[in-house]
Amino acid sequence: MKIGCVLLAAGAGRRFGGGKLLSRVEGEPMMERALRLYASAPFAARVCVTRAEEEEIAALAKEHGFDVLINPDPDRGVGTSVSVGTLGVLSQEPALDGVLYAVSDQPFLTQESVLRLIAAFHREPRRIVSLAFGQKRGNPAVFPMQMFGELEALCEDVGGGAVIRRHPELLKLVEAGSARELKDVDTRESVLQA
Repeated sequence: MKIGCVLLAAGAGRRFGGGKLLSRVEGEPMMERALRLYASAPFAARVCVTRAEEEEIAALAKEHGFDVLINPDPDRGVGTSVSVGTLGVLSQEPALDGVLYAVSDQPFLTQESVLRLIAAFHREPRRIVSLAFGQKRGNPAVFPMQMFGELEALCEDVGGGAVIRRHPELLKLVEAGSARELKDVDTRESVLQA
C-alpha cells in the first residue's frame, strides 16, 4: 500500500506575528521538527506546500527529501494549499492509496502517534483516518484515494475538514498519545503554555 504525505507550510502566521515556522521550540525551528517527523515515516511520496517568499522553509524541506510546491495564492486559505499539495503528490506518485495531510505547527506530535495513524489506515484503506484526543478530531489525517478529487477541488479557507464533514460515516478516529501532541502553536504565548 502506498501513502503520500502533504505537509502544509504556506500560512502567514499572522496571529503569531510572522516567522512562526522558523521560531524555535525546545531549541529547534518548528518547521525542522515537522520535517524530521514526516521524513522518518514510510511515505511513497512527500511534498511540502509553502509560499514563494519562504526560501528558508523551501531549503529545509528539500534537505529532508520533500519536493517543494509553491502555493500561488496562499492568502485565499488552506484549501488552496491542500489542492496544490494533492495535485503535486499525485504527480510524484500517481498510484497512491491514500494521502496524509499534516500541518507544520504541531511541534509536540510524536512519531508513535503518526505511525499509529498510518497503521490504522492500512487496516481500513477506504476510511478517512484522523488523529484525535478524547474523541476530538485533530491533525494529521489520511484520506483514501476516492477523496482525492474533492481535495483537489478545495479553493478557499477550508481544508480537509470540509471533506470530512461531507462524509462523516467514513471518519475513523485514532487516539494520539496526549492532548499536547495535537496542539497547534498559533501565538508566541502558546509556545510557552505548551
